[in-house]
Amino acid sequence: MAQAWAWTIPGCGATDEPCSRKHPFPCSGIYWRERGDHLKFKFILSICFGGLWLAVSLFFAIGWAQEVSYIFPSVYVWWVIIGIALLPGFLMSAMFFSNLLHWKLKRYPDIAEDTTILMCAHNEEKNIARSIQAILNQQYAGRIRLIVVDNGSNDHTKQQIMNMQTAALTNCSIEYVYCDQPGKAHALNYGLAMIHTPHFITVDADTYLQKQAVQRIMNHIVSCGSVCVAGNLFVQNAKASLAARMQNYDYLLSIAAIKRFQGSYQSTLVAQGAFSAYQTEAVQQIGGWQDVMGEDIVLTYQLLRQKLPSTYEPGAVGYTTVPETFNGLYNQRKRWAIGMLEGLSSVPPWKQGTGYARYFTFVNLSIIYLDLAFLFGLIPGIILAFFGFYYFAGFLTLLTVAVCILLFLSMYLYQKKLGIPFQNSILGFLCFLLFFQAIQSTAALHGYLIRLLHRKGEWKCNGKLYYSAPSSAL
Repeated sequence: MAQAWAWTIPGCGATDEPCSRKHPFPCSGIYWRERGDHLKFKFILSICFGGLWLAVSLFFAIGWAQEVSYIFPSVYVWWVIIGIALLPGFLMSAMFFSNLLHWKLKRYPDIAEDTTILMCAHNEEKNIARSIQAILNQQYAGRIRLIVVDNGSNDHTKQQIMNMQTAALTNCSIEYVYCDQPGKAHALNYGLAMIHTPHFITVDADTYLQKQAVQRIMNHIVSCGSVCVAGNLFVQNAKASLAARMQNYDYLLSIAAIKRFQGSYQSTLVAQGAFSAYQTEAVQQIGGWQDVMGEDIVLTYQLLRQKLPSTYEPGAVGYTTVPETFNGLYNQRKRWAIGMLEGLSSVPPWKQGTGYARYFTFVNLSIIYLDLAFLFGLIPGIILAFFGFYYFAGFLTLLTVAVCILLFLSMYLYQKKLGIPFQNSILGFLCFLLFFQAIQSTAALHGYLIRLLHRKGEWKCNGKLYYSAPSSAL
């Protein structure tokens, strides 16, 4: 059998596979390595595992649907069963198996390349000093240039930045610039024009980086040649409130599991603005960030459209500040839902550059259906179950929950393996399991309606303003 060989680095893309994607920003590498179809094989194997779960579930679902169809219309019954059991079970089991196949943590050579960190701030006087101090404390082999873009703050944000300039070290400089045009995308593009290093990192003004975060994310992006790499976000204020405790497990388990799955196939759909690394030339060539609610989502989709690898580095950890009230959480997830639709509108799934990216964006599209099925299928089913009518709360529902818990357990063990501390709360975990999806799906539905109706909005979440793209309300 003919064999293909490529100049690559082991573990490119946070997997055992080399980065073989053809793109104008090629992978650097230090080893010759055989390039085969292992990545595709692992993906197909994971989908087959999910398909096996789906086939077994469908066997039980047929009888279930026949019984319930005597009470409800068959179309509605199958709509609910697919949305609350069959499709979620398939997606979670495929993701669980793939993450098991990519269980090994990857290590890359230490990079000493100079880099730039871009931080945008709007009225962040309470958080920004600590965020900057975390950057000054980085154990990075190269030099760091921190550009802080003040996006029209009217508090003491500027004074806090100036005070931190005096604490700057020889290997880390701090520059203050002012952007009076409101909107995070404008501030990011303002800073992008000042970047001259091959790679740069975005960090939110309320995100605090673990001491080796910059080193690890730079090791990954330089060694693998990814155009963007998402960092691993933990919750900084996990004990501030019940809402924060619930979000702690969303970041620790759900979001991290999805990014690991997508990143294993060089198709991470969101290199989040809170902490991610980028190739400067790639971002500049597509014109930077668009003035939309989910500017980081749209940017990542645009990069993936060009068949450029977007990956995930679990060892690069940042602690982000989450909303501490349920109202703040609701508004944040509403904004995320709008951002997801903006990404899908910008680059529909069928226009994505690779088969992996197309699969994951189609999964994102299916989230809309899953949210509707949860709200108008599972929740009514749970209410009926309290009165003794177990139409939609049966064996398959419990089996899907079991798969979900198994996925969460595997992710918890993986995150523990990183050796980076995070906070635990039994109450927070139980409330996350029981109530978090209801909050998220309700907020998401609200966001979908706003996006579909082209409503113009200004959002406030945890003290920060987010501006949507200009649009006229119908």
